[in-house]
Amino acid sequence: MNQTTQPSSSNLSESGAVSCDDDQVSNGIEQHEPVTDDEKKKSHHKTREKSAEDQLCEAAMKGDWKAAEKLDQKHKGILLSIINEDRKESALHIATRFNNTAFVKNLIDSQLNDLTEDHLEAENRYGNTPLRIAAISGAEDIAKLVVDRHKELVHKRVTGKASNYTWSQENTSILIAARYKQFHMVTHFLRAMDSTNKNTEILKKLLFSFIDSNDYEMALSILEKNGDLALERDEQENTPLHIMAKKSNGTIGAKNNPTKWQSSINKCCKHIYRNEIMQTKAHHMVEKLWKVVKDKIKDQNSENDRWILHPTNMLHDAASVGNVEFLRVILKEKPDLLRMLDKEKTIFHVAVEMRQRNVFNLIYDMDLFNPDDLSYYFNEENESLLDLTTKPSPSHLDQVSGAVFQMHQEYLWFKEVEYIERITIRKNRRKMENTQESFIKGHTQLMKEGEEWVKSTANSCMVVATLIATVVFTAAFTVPGGNNGNNGVPLFLHHEWFTVFVISDSIALISSSTAILLFMSMLTSRRAKRDFLFWLPLQLVLGLGFLFLSVLGMVLAFGACLFLHFEKNISWIPLVITWMAIVPIYWFCVLQWKLWADGLAALHATGMSVLLKRRKNKMLNFSNIC
Repeated sequence: MNQTTQPSSSNLSESGAVSCDDDQVSNGIEQHEPVTDDEKKKSHHKTREKSAEDQLCEAAMKGDWKAAEKLDQKHKGILLSIINEDRKESALHIATRFNNTAFVKNLIDSQLNDLTEDHLEAENRYGNTPLRIAAISGAEDIAKLVVDRHKELVHKRVTGKASNYTWSQENTSILIAARYKQFHMVTHFLRAMDSTNKNTEILKKLLFSFIDSNDYEMALSILEKNGDLALERDEQENTPLHIMAKKSNGTIGAKNNPTKWQSSINKCCKHIYRNEIMQTKAHHMVEKLWKVVKDKIKDQNSENDRWILHPTNMLHDAASVGNVEFLRVILKEKPDLLRMLDKEKTIFHVAVEMRQRNVFNLIYDMDLFNPDDLSYYFNEENESLLDLTTKPSPSHLDQVSGAVFQMHQEYLWFKEVEYIERITIRKNRRKMENTQESFIKGHTQLMKEGEEWVKSTANSCMVVATLIATVVFTAAFTVPGGNNGNNGVPLFLHHEWFTVFVISDSIALISSSTAILLFMSMLTSRRAKRDFLFWLPLQLVLGLGFLFLSVLGMVLAFGACLFLHFEKNISWIPLVITWMAIVPIYWFCVLQWKLWADGLAALHATGMSVLLKRRKNKMLNFSNIC
């Protein structure tokens, strides 16, 4: 996307000149060139007598080509000379800094015979060439003019001889444009490189840079120009595939191609479906990377294993972060990699150890499961797959809030793996009992934290529910407006707002009473490990739900009372107060929504686990028959 930087109106001085700040590099870090005192004087003060250099400098800043052309007729060669001694700049540098495209075009066209490569490669005081200034500021049109004139500048490194700064080895114009996300400019530079010299080192740095910044469209375009870059490694010995393996789940899309609807909208508004398009491009890129790797090392099994395992096992990296789509692409082409051992671990072990449910289920979805995967593979500590679930997973616990839900997730994993091992390996009962004891021993601290969390949460919620029940119970016998002294019938019995009051008060009383019973059952629960699997999350979800209904009923009853008392005399007062009473309901939803959502997610996970067991049982039976 072209990000051309135009001078802002805040930079305009009274005389119409623009104060300019250019970028420089010192030890590889971009900084701003200061505006010299000489330029400030030229921008803000008109002197009676100006030298030709001063006049040309001002013309270049304003983009006044006619004035520059007149000066060139009087002073031959001034257009290509240094006219700003403080910055060591020519008219080309100055016009580029102020993004005066027409001025630069006229200058290049008029000086076609005299303009040499040395003029285009000239560095100012801060080591910036005109092309580098354009790359930093996003002056795409000017960059195209300069590159069309001198294509070698694209991949030519700035020497920094004209400055006192130490330069990095990555300060070519194309790398600078990529660093500043001038993607249209990078695309033009790549075309220029194709027609002159394919610099593999620069393309490699560009590829890794775009992958790190998650711009897979540009990365894919570079990969299509030179597929062998898939085998290159960065400073940490990572290949592009190794880097993609470490991306979080969701980076790589599940679909190979965007829909026609998404493609059409993306042409007009690129920001709407940008994430979806990037996910699709990432999927294409992983497929292309893997295809190149397979073709290069398809006949060398040892080389294949070494390439995948160095510097780290990319399959294990993907499994540890839940990068499902990456694994789907790799395992679809080479299912045998599922059983590749690294430190006596397979993907099964990593998925269970890191509690990556999507990765574990992927193996079933792709029909790659074999009971032998569970019975014969052990890690370096001689632990089975089930033994890995007896220890808490710190990385997984950080993603779940509340000790109850953390314990729920841990025990759910244990039960699922135990179920699979029971019907595949058919361990003896004593071994299973030992594993149960190991799970309790490994999760003792978490169970204690869960018990304390249940007590504190249930106590707090039960106090609130009790207060609401007390208030609404009292309100039922002290009805608004009072009772008839003769028969005790409420005076507002036939009023419509009285009906609203009675219904709301009844809902509040019944809901708060139910919430009290639910939270009391949580306090009196044994809180055994099985309770964390279903009953505690269920009681918490129902308790919070009924507590919300009681608060809502209490507020509605309060509003109905106001309307009864004021009737139609001052109707706006009860209306305003009732709307204000919605505030506690809103904050209750905001503050307790996360807790309630975690409870629903825990119940959903338990329900899905039961449903998946039936599917897995069928698949396991089919595997045993085969």
